[in-house]
Amino acid sequence: MLSRVRKLASNIPGWRTNRKLVVFESDDWGSVRTRDLDALKYLKGKNFEIERSNFVRYDSLESSEDLSRLFEVLTSVKDSKGRNAVFTPMTIVGNPDFSAIKENKFEEFVVEPFTETAKRYPGSERVLDQYKQGMESEIWQPEYHGREHLNHLRWLRGLKAGEKGLIAPFEVESFGFDLVDGQQIRDHLAAYDPEFKSDIPLLEQSLVEGIDMFRSILGEGPRYFVASRSPEPKAFEQSLAKGGIKYLTRYKLQRYPIGDGTFQRELNWLGKRNRFDQIVITRNAGFEPSDNPNYDWVDSCMNELQLAFQFKKPAVISSHRVNYIGRLSQGNQSDGLQKLEELLKKIVARWPEVEFVSSRELGEAIAGE
Repeated sequence: MLSRVRKLASNIPGWRTNRKLVVFESDDWGSVRTRDLDALKYLKGKNFEIERSNFVRYDSLESSEDLSRLFEVLTSVKDSKGRNAVFTPMTIVGNPDFSAIKENKFEEFVVEPFTETAKRYPGSERVLDQYKQGMESEIWQPEYHGREHLNHLRWLRGLKAGEKGLIAPFEVESFGFDLVDGQQIRDHLAAYDPEFKSDIPLLEQSLVEGIDMFRSILGEGPRYFVASRSPEPKAFEQSLAKGGIKYLTRYKLQRYPIGDGTFQRELNWLGKRNRFDQIVITRNAGFEPSDNPNYDWVDSCMNELQLAFQFKKPAVISSHRVNYIGRLSQGNQSDGLQKLEELLKKIVARWPEVEFVSSRELGEAIAGE
């Protein structure tokens, strides 16, 4: 009951529309996590707790086959305008260059464009070609999720200190594990969460570099930014604006980190504008089949869409890459794709007037009104 009240309340403030707009935002594309099944087996032997996290068990760099299978599902339906379903993949443009970092003994972070990483992953060599094909077909509109899905400063400090939770995964070119020997591993995935106030300039520099990398790799700059893992400092909005970012994802009650364990808080709503005229987009639905295969994600998401439309809001669905890739588990991938197809078909059947749009197009609709 309390959860439903919160969902009702969260849909009340902000921009409204009579159009039934559906947006799929999918985080983490381009990032490595667990390299392969051999890495998973190795870390399990080192007492890393594998079963408690769907990201640890299933998430890895996408392959060409992963994209092909996902694109098949997206093109299996059409909306009221005759358009296929569209994903907004929130894209990480770089990964650690593990060899170079090992060579410099963890003194300096070296970034490798995700397209170079892909060349070393079997089956991922043509990923960039498929990104561009998806963009041309208007079913794949990448936006910016960060330079890497790592707080590279905190990660290097932990590696230099010899933390087992970081060293063992590093040995097999992986990161992002949560538990080892029953102990929590310090979070290192929040790319722009400063551990110390002195970290802020270097994190902001990496943020800007990532925008330039995005433009170089994909041939156009991003317009929308979603921070990886947790929010970035509010002060970064100016650099994001200079980099061409017009739209920002925000929690309804946002905690912006400012270093040394301190935060500033802010209320947000769909369509809110900041002093740089950037528009806030808030998510109001979730679709994460790999998180709990026994949960009825299709029915749950349909209910969230019904609630959004009831309040004349677009449905902005959060659905991570881990649900749709098969490098570590074909079963996980097949389940995620089957449920996604079921969801899409139920959406167009229940709301024939529905429109599938990217996050950027939603932002443009809000800006236009």
